[in-house]
Amino acid sequence: MDAVVLHMNLIAFSMKTKGLRNFARRLWTVFTRFGFTEARTRTALYALIDLLHDHHAAPTFFIPAVVLQRHPALLAAIVGAGAEIGIHGYVHNDYRTLSTIEQYKQTRQAIEVFQANKIPYQGFRNPYLGWTEQSLNVFSSLGMGYESNEAVIHNVIDRAQLSPLQQGGFEKSLQLFQAIDPCEYTLRPHFEGSLLRLPTSIPDDEMLFDRLRITDPVEIGRIWSQVMQRVYDYGGVYILNLHPERGVLCRQALATLLGYARSRPHPVWIARLDEIANWWRERSRFKLRITPIAPQRWRVEADCTSRSRLLARHLIIEDTAIVEAPMSCPTTCIVQAEQYPGIGLSPRTLPQVATLLTEQGYAHMTASPEQADQFGLYLDLPEGLGETRAEQQSRCGTLIRQIELLDAPLLSFHCWPDDYQAALAISGDIDSVTIQDFFLRILEVSSAKVPYVKTSHAINNQKNLA
Repeated sequence: MDAVVLHMNLIAFSMKTKGLRNFARRLWTVFTRFGFTEARTRTALYALIDLLHDHHAAPTFFIPAVVLQRHPALLAAIVGAGAEIGIHGYVHNDYRTLSTIEQYKQTRQAIEVFQANKIPYQGFRNPYLGWTEQSLNVFSSLGMGYESNEAVIHNVIDRAQLSPLQQGGFEKSLQLFQAIDPCEYTLRPHFEGSLLRLPTSIPDDEMLFDRLRITDPVEIGRIWSQVMQRVYDYGGVYILNLHPERGVLCRQALATLLGYARSRPHPVWIARLDEIANWWRERSRFKLRITPIAPQRWRVEADCTSRSRLLARHLIIEDTAIVEAPMSCPTTCIVQAEQYPGIGLSPRTLPQVATLLTEQGYAHMTASPEQADQFGLYLDLPEGLGETRAEQQSRCGTLIRQIELLDAPLLSFHCWPDDYQAALAISGDIDSVTIQDFFLRILEVSSAKVPYVKTSHAINNQKNLA
């Protein structure tokens, strides 16, 4: 009886989020995109791997642990071919429907399956991008390196041209993915405690194919290239979610996107998500010391790795150049500037503001209100960045935009290594490998709720999460 109820719940959830016609259409496409063996999925996976290999890059795939357990040799092979594998839940269910304890149990079970099959992992992407505040705590407590669930929606679809049915499907997607708007802040990785968050950009292949009925590879390539240009202009990261079941269908569109990224005036870093996460952690340890040595003269010392770039604007680098627009600066040098080349913070500004500025790479220091005129931007934010997530996203986005447009001396670490202007990652959710996997999802939601053997470590973590 429980299995029947869960069966009906899953169907109801799919119909609610996709719409009746899209749900029926999805069932039909299952039989055209999957087979009863691994062959079709293997071909699709290697279509993506081989195309990215031509660009000296590799993809990141996320897979539910139970699917990995049924196909360990296939996953080991694509790891050997250079792909990264991340966790996509224990089974393919929406974490928003689970209690905190159940989220913890299923995430822990997924980790154990990956470990038992010797598949390295670092990141987590929730099915349906369905994260909650509790999910972030769970991932942190279990030592996940990063998660990639925040969905950033780019305005590249002419909604006026959509039919009412397509409009409905599109709106359901935005609600399902809890989509947020793009800006410098939302398109950059950022830490929440020890957990690194990597934004995922939409529309993805599922929105285009199943909800908007856009299947022309030329049009899809154009849409994804438009997103790349917007992300490039912001200097952010474009993480595309391309389900491998459409790997062959989208090969031409993906080739268009990769070619467009390669053709930008400044290079785009095409990388796996773990490479991007590792870089952001490396970058988070950089330190910048700015010491006054004479009126309007400053000694700059950057403690960073050789891959980093220090950017300067609106100042003079002695014995080098007069800088107006942002340009690379030596990591040890003397600069001339009428004001401190960074952000001033009042003593009563909450520490979270300084934490944000440090993570984003901007020079800053605390100073009294009487010294405010010594800074191009002086912040007095005793209320900090807000209490709710919406407030924090809005204020962080506004502040970063204000700094990026600042017409005053400023030193900062560039977002990306070497000379890269932006980053691009091709990711994909391997929700199923065969037709059997797809329909087993119904039963797996039920079987996931099995008794869980608690270690003392698990008990302590669950108490902390409750």
